[in-house]
Amino acid sequence: MSDMGDNSKSSGSVESLDRSDPFLRIAERCREAGLEFDLQGQGAEARLAVAIPNGRQKRWCRLSRERARSFLSNSFTNVTYLGDFDACFYKDTRTIEASILLHSSGPRPERSFLDIPGIQKVDDGQLPLDEDLEESGSDADSGNRLRPGDDWVLTIEQTENASYKVEIGTVGERFWDFTTRFYRTGLRDSAYLSRTQARDKFVTLRLVDVDVTQHDEALRLLRRVSDALFFEIDLRFDVPLKLAQSRDRVRRRRRRFVDRGEAQGNYVRAPRTAYAEKPLSLYWYGRSSTGLPLLEFLAYYQVLEYYFPSYSRRDILDKLRHELRDPRFEIEDDAHLSRVLMLASQAGKGFGSERDQLKATVKGCVTEEHVKEFLEADGDFISHFEGKALKGVARIDLRDRRNDLLHQVANRVYDIRCRIVHTKEDGGESAAEILLPFSKESESLGPDVELVKFLAQKCLIAGASRLHG
Repeated sequence: MSDMGDNSKSSGSVESLDRSDPFLRIAERCREAGLEFDLQGQGAEARLAVAIPNGRQKRWCRLSRERARSFLSNSFTNVTYLGDFDACFYKDTRTIEASILLHSSGPRPERSFLDIPGIQKVDDGQLPLDEDLEESGSDADSGNRLRPGDDWVLTIEQTENASYKVEIGTVGERFWDFTTRFYRTGLRDSAYLSRTQARDKFVTLRLVDVDVTQHDEALRLLRRVSDALFFEIDLRFDVPLKLAQSRDRVRRRRRRFVDRGEAQGNYVRAPRTAYAEKPLSLYWYGRSSTGLPLLEFLAYYQVLEYYFPSYSRRDILDKLRHELRDPRFEIEDDAHLSRVLMLASQAGKGFGSERDQLKATVKGCVTEEHVKEFLEADGDFISHFEGKALKGVARIDLRDRRNDLLHQVANRVYDIRCRIVHTKEDGGESAAEILLPFSKESESLGPDVELVKFLAQKCLIAGASRLHG
């Protein structure tokens, strides 16, 4: 451990570093500002991690020596991250800067930004809106056209009651040292060293001269301004923008577990099974919606929903069969026929409530052993499903012997479905609030999406038939 103070922790000693080493100078400033730091590794491969405040939490910046030199010049002790966004509040300059993205990017997303009128090249006049980005680079007389690598800015007209300035433009020099856009160290360092290249010139929203001092105030202001500004830009110019999430907060979805040791040979075999076309189409829609957890979840849920009539009717058909087999059944007895008629009418559609139909479908396509195998295949799954990351959603506890495991699974899936499609008013005062896109709860849905995808796969398999021709 370093002896730099209670606020520091380190797997290596910074005291052994040369006085000119930027790591040592950063460590000293961390001690003065009360920030944690951690020296990792040795020699040229060493990295210094610095804990930047983020409200009541913190976010670690992992620095190479090359980045550390720039870090020193950018007054990192005056920087606060904002919530779950790739965004910073610079207290010394009273500026908020946040990375922004398009909601959907085509092959040339930079062209979409340029569809917004009023963009100017920095120090080089107005950008003609009818010029093409790539073609303009080869013209001799294109002095004020945008070329790859150029900086540009769009200054937003101020309202009468706003004292701060709002602008959209290519990333500011200071933000390079704090962005999580390049979340792997190698990519971050590569981007840092080649920051003048066009492919690394991402776009940010900046609020300058803001009248706030605290993290929560800055975060509320960023949300309020970006929500209003981006919605009106979309209405007027059909350019859908959003604040970029911090890479630290976006959990990387794991590929489903596959026991390759049980595979029969290292090859793709010819299919022997045909799967129902309609639910399979819904399944592929879910697979194509990666990165949109609410949409992905609902697509897989619709696969289950497709099979509701089949599985929920089975119980009714069994009851109907038992009624007709009863030796006491009299075809001339109206009461007996009424019972048969009632059962038959229930079998025409899915039987019971939607929650009951889901339980019947889950029970019909998977076993408890299937579910246990799925949950135990990933170390994070059990803690996620037992935890309270999602409000108003049933938990799954493998140790609970009093409640059927498959019913626990069905209840959780149904609760999440209701939080996605129902507002609070739909279910009364006691209902859970709607699950919003881009919220922390939505970003935590990864394991639940994997669970409903797993159930959808099992339904498709259970409903398959032999492939002919």
